[in-house]
Amino acid sequence: MGNEFIWSEHIGKIVTTALLSMLPAFEGRYAVSVGMAIGMPVVGTFLLALVFSTLPMPFVFWLLKPILRWMYALPVGFIQRFAAWVERRSLRKGEKVDTGSLLGLFLFVAVPLPGTGVWTGSAIATLLNMKKSHAMVAIFLGNVAACLIMTLLSAGVLHFF
Repeated sequence: MGNEFIWSEHIGKIVTTALLSMLPAFEGRYAVSVGMAIGMPVVGTFLLALVFSTLPMPFVFWLLKPILRWMYALPVGFIQRFAAWVERRSLRKGEKVDTGSLLGLFLFVAVPLPGTGVWTGSAIATLLNMKKSHAMVAIFLGNVAACLIMTLLSAGVLHFF
């Protein structure tokens, strides 16, 4: 019983990992590394990061376009420029992969690099009017792959060099 992870005693670590997983630039791919570094168990960290990094996806799908329309309608120049920047950035990121392909979307989300992931993949799929149900499956599976890659790297199972 000495090395047993007791969830109730580590609620701070759980909340930290869950919240980091939902951040756009961090997501589950990097929250896995942090969670394991602060003493979370491997499988628990993977599952926690996967679930919480997936949670923002439907919100991005259903709220991005209405929020952008609202931002364009505001009589504030810097907010309109920010909305245009979000659209340009998402579409530019989308041009780097085969945007008509669900495989391209999967690979875009699966590669654990900055600027890729659930948030950007969801924004690309939304702005390119991809079918939501198909895009969500591709994004979720890409997120599984990204979190798994980072879990294996963080656990020392995979090595780049």
